[in-house]
Parts: sequence; C-alpha cells; structure tokens
Amino acid sequence: MKNSILKKLREEFKYDLDIVSAKIDSTPQEYLEIENGLRRLDILQAAQLGDLYEVDPRHLLELAESINYNFGTYSRTIYTTNYFEGKEKSE
Repeated sequence: MKNSILKKLREEFKYDLDIVSAKIDSTPQEYLEIENGLRRLDILQAAQLGDLYEVDPRHLLELAESINYNFGTYSRTIYTTNYFEGKEKSE
C-alpha cells in the first residue's frame, strides 16, 4: 500500500500523525509503517479510520474491488484498488 490512500486522506484532512495514530491506538511510527505498506491495518483500525475520514473501511483494507455508478444510460462499473470515497461537500 505504498503511497497509500491513507497518506492522501491524512494530508487532505490536514491531520498530524499524532492525531491519526492516537485514533487507532498506535504510535506515530507504527502508523507510518501502515501508511508505507510495512504493516497491515487490522479490521478495528480500518473501522476507526473509516469513521475519522468518513469512508467505507473496506476501501482502506483494499477489499472493495469495484465501484458501481448507476445513472441510466450512463451506468458503469469501475474496477480499482485505491478508490477514494469521500463525503460530499455541501455548498
């Protein structure tokens, strides 16, 4: 999971390593290892980070293999391994 979605999310939300690592009850060094693909997220950590970033934890575990968009004639399926599903921003 090198250059992972976790790093992109942390940077987008402007969270310090301390905040994110505390959320999953780990050290900043352990969290960096997760971000860099040296350590895997467990299910509980994925759920906690999913809550923090408002994304489906399956995407963080890289379990989701496809995203379906159903808009009538324009229906399609996108196969991906690093999809970001963010919360819509209201105006």
